[in-house]
Amino acid sequence: MRQLRTRHHGGNDDIHSDSTHSSINFNYAKYGKKKKKMLMKKSGVSLYVVFIAGCFVYLAVFTLSGLLGGQSSTFTANSSPRQYYNNQQIIQRPAFFFEGKGLDNHPALRKRYKDMTKTPQTVNLTDLTKIIASKKEYASNHAKYDYKSADYGGIEYHQDFQRKIKNNDSRAAFDPESAASVGVKKTLQSLFESIQNVRGNYPQYNLSDGVMLPIKEKADDASYGELLKYYDDDNVEVFKLANDRKTEEPRACRSAEFEKFYFPTCNDFHEIDLGRPYDDPGEMPQPRPENQLAKVRYLGHGFYRDAWVVEDNPWIWPSQYAKEKENKPKEALGVLDEKGTSDLVTKAYRTMVLKTLRYVHKRTEDSFLEIQLEAIIMERMTKSPRIMDIYGHCGFSVSGELVPIEFEERVIPGDGTADAKEVEERNKDGPRPYNDFTAEEKLSFALEMAESLADLHGFEDGVLVHDDVQLCQWMTTPDGRLKLGDFNRATIMQWDEINGGYCKFNNGQGASQYRAPEEYRAEEVNLDEQIDTFSFCNNIYALVTGLWNFYDLEDAEAQEKVIDGDLPFVDPRWKDRSYEEAKLVELLPKCWAYDPDERISIFDAVKFLRQAVEDKPKHQARG
Repeated sequence: MRQLRTRHHGGNDDIHSDSTHSSINFNYAKYGKKKKKMLMKKSGVSLYVVFIAGCFVYLAVFTLSGLLGGQSSTFTANSSPRQYYNNQQIIQRPAFFFEGKGLDNHPALRKRYKDMTKTPQTVNLTDLTKIIASKKEYASNHAKYDYKSADYGGIEYHQDFQRKIKNNDSRAAFDPESAASVGVKKTLQSLFESIQNVRGNYPQYNLSDGVMLPIKEKADDASYGELLKYYDDDNVEVFKLANDRKTEEPRACRSAEFEKFYFPTCNDFHEIDLGRPYDDPGEMPQPRPENQLAKVRYLGHGFYRDAWVVEDNPWIWPSQYAKEKENKPKEALGVLDEKGTSDLVTKAYRTMVLKTLRYVHKRTEDSFLEIQLEAIIMERMTKSPRIMDIYGHCGFSVSGELVPIEFEERVIPGDGTADAKEVEERNKDGPRPYNDFTAEEKLSFALEMAESLADLHGFEDGVLVHDDVQLCQWMTTPDGRLKLGDFNRATIMQWDEINGGYCKFNNGQGASQYRAPEEYRAEEVNLDEQIDTFSFCNNIYALVTGLWNFYDLEDAEAQEKVIDGDLPFVDPRWKDRSYEEAKLVELLPKCWAYDPDERISIFDAVKFLRQAVEDKPKHQARG
């Protein structure tokens, strides 16, 4: 192995050897990179000369072999290698390429069988016009096709499928033309008579106005198994027990059509960068772009979901941004975070809220269906000015209108609890509410809450039950209106195909002290929309007093009282404090009826409150 030695020169380490390469190393050290470039340049010229010489030799040999072989060649002195290659390709192409009916002019075939060269390809516009004309002629012939004469054997790929019903098939679907000639009702009647004895079908059916309806007296005798076989339908759920959850009377409950609607807008969600709120400006290599569409920040969370504020940049709203400062509240809002809420109010016109499932919860099918149901209900209720608007839905997330002001914090300052003796001492000279609402505001807010629930219960396509009525579900808009939201526990009631009316449902055991008594007895009874009415009057109690309904009890104790039929204490002196508060207190026992069938409906509550507002001037006139 050669020994290397090192010497120091000019502060650099130069490596030398005792081999013949020492001169190269020395020259490199002497002349630097200039010498190296000269050597490389000489080597490149040599390679180029060798390559040119090789090409001439190849051409000479190729020409000589053609002459000596005595074979005719398309490669002559007047043709190039490229032309020869193109001629060979033409010889090898299939015959139909030229002998077909104008296929050589089709741009798709030109692309498929084009010469294997790099020459640019163009489309002959004249030929393209012919192709378009032929397609229009095909479409015209296709539209004129006589589908009525089609049968299974004559249908081809380009024809629409048309089922033909045989005349002797009495159990098949009837022909609409024959139904028109003999009458729809008569045709349906004969059709159902023909399937009465077919195994697996429920035979006890009659016709009413051309619609299949069960005969009530015979349906009572149908077993659960018979109904289960007859209603082979994913949209119909058959239960063994009646609405009271005790009587063995099967029900066939059909879901509303819109319950299966699904309108995801995932592309809009993918444009939102939730990572931005966690960026540290000091650690970022570059500042955030000023032209980004939106800014995102974390707002807070409930039990199930996180809430994010997605704020459009001002340049998207140039005309409104100029007047944005005018939106800033002039007075305190009465909420815990005055500064943050004031900022939301100011920018509400260019802000939306995004709700995502919290990471502490698993992404299950049930969670997905709950959020999808919320999106469906909000979409259906978009027309209501008392329901929060939805902007989009994707997977486990929903985006919607930002309603910035917390209503619960204004109704119940603090934690809403108190000792009974403390309340008694405070009210020794007459009841004093813990909130700052006027009596007129209380009556107005009560009516708005009732009307929003009535929008759900009175929805024309089916009864919607909120199933989680509490103060925090309402928010206040910048102009002072209440809007209802949060429908992840909501229920779309099903229709009873056998007995008529709506099927009661069961959502499991209720929690907290805020629910109707039947919700705490979920193992014994089923539920309906009346649970919302009961909880609504808990809101009325809080609105009047500024306290929770059982302000001095824990949840478990309060639940036992509700189950036993005990109601929150209502000081009778509220009736003498003001006309509005007297009317609200008068409404409480009507909503708090233990039996849901004796409880007033939310429509009765709206009627009562509207009448109270209408009668206010008369009451004032009487003094």
